[in-house]
Amino acid sequence: MESRREKAIRLFQEGYNCSQAVFAVFNDEYQIPKDLALKLSSSFGGGMGRMREVCGAVSGMSMVAGLETGAIDGGDAEGKKKNYDMVQKLAAKFREKKGSIICRELLGLDQEGSEKAFIDTKPEARTEQYYEKRPCALLVGDAVDILEKELFQETKDSKKVQTKIQMVRVEDDESIKELAEVANEVWHQHFSTILSLEQIDYMVDKFQSVKAMTEQIKCSGYEYYFIVVDGITVGYTGIHPEEGKLFLSKLYILRKYRGNQYASHVFEFLKELCKERGLQAIWLTVNRYNYDTIHIYEKKGFQTIRTQVADIGNGFVMDDYVMELKL
Repeated sequence: MESRREKAIRLFQEGYNCSQAVFAVFNDEYQIPKDLALKLSSSFGGGMGRMREVCGAVSGMSMVAGLETGAIDGGDAEGKKKNYDMVQKLAAKFREKKGSIICRELLGLDQEGSEKAFIDTKPEARTEQYYEKRPCALLVGDAVDILEKELFQETKDSKKVQTKIQMVRVEDDESIKELAEVANEVWHQHFSTILSLEQIDYMVDKFQSVKAMTEQIKCSGYEYYFIVVDGITVGYTGIHPEEGKLFLSKLYILRKYRGNQYASHVFEFLKELCKERGLQAIWLTVNRYNYDTIHIYEKKGFQTIRTQVADIGNGFVMDDYVMELKL
């Protein structure tokens, strides 16, 4: 299986800049569509817009650090400090390994060369000679290694030790109301890049409103569970037991809690539930253009068994793959 380092080097060799190559290989951890990840990081190549300042690989590391440790409250001084501490730590590790974090110094350019590059924004052709003289592929690979060691692995291991994950069943009216609030928030986060706001609003009202989920739970045999970590609701899942199989109707993690392997815990919970109930498979539907979620399901062992297009009214359709995991 291709490592993140190998994938980053491959992306660079395919023509993407150093910042894109680093940032985009972590998109699956944060459920960011690959195209969006590439666009977000595109301006930082060549030391930011080919100005030969901070190396794009370092900028890519900083962007990943923001997703993992960034503050989302303007008044969160401690959160900002935590993020800045991590950015400086990553930069220091890169400088220690490569000698500098400045693009022109890493490439051996003098100031005159840097000023010329500032004027000329056209990238060099990616020829064999280009790759032979540039250390960028190695810089990209080393940046990914540093991220995985200093940020990604250590923070994930720390969270695994510190967190207590619970699956709390939704049953009473107050819990259903809370569930509808979480669903509204997470659907607008999750589908904003692949569906129109009008369709998201319509689908939330039709499928995830208090009224809709009350009917599903009390009349149609659906089960919903909050995903609770250290007392905080980070997402939810919805299931429907069927003859011999379990329909995984919903599984969503709120944006700020993604990248912590909570979905993996849910899958283990569902597998155990299937074992207890004598169910032989889990199946689900996923939007055909939700590429990163499809990739996650494939990594979990799901296989696409068919496609389906369902008319949901108001001129909207659900264009999905049907995927199944045999247990």
